[in-house]
Amino acid sequence: MIVLNAPNFTVALQQEYVTIRHCAEENFIWNEWRGAIPSQQLREAMFFSCEFIIAHNIEFILADFSKMNAPAFEDQVWIANRSAAILQHSKLKRVANVLAMDIFEQLAIESIYEMASEIPLPCQYRDFISEQDALEWLVAPQHAHSEAPEIV
Repeated sequence: MIVLNAPNFTVALQQEYVTIRHCAEENFIWNEWRGAIPSQQLREAMFFSCEFIIAHNIEFILADFSKMNAPAFEDQVWIANRSAAILQHSKLKRVANVLAMDIFEQLAIESIYEMASEIPLPCQYRDFISEQDALEWLVAPQHAHSEAPEIV
């Protein structure tokens, strides 16, 4: 059962621009991205996140981009290429992205997924404006025998 801000989350990475929390029992991470992230820090944090997903057999991600500025196009290309190459080998099932109302941020995230789609990923993903809607989709049964985490 997933409860955001609950003690079953440990902080995997805490930096000025990003916080990555991990719930080992549910194979779940919750990423919060903030501000205008310099290219080097963005790439390092994205690489860390991808490697963490592989190392810990993460199946579910809540990626909150609602407070992040849209990355530069060069960073979008880098993220799409590097992330897809790593995550194609993951156990990911679902990724829920929480986006700001800012159309430029929405287009940037959409662009990353579109570029990454050249490499087949093992998961479904969807974009949301509401964190609650994202969580509800993330934990909804995929089919009758799903083992999606439960939130309260």
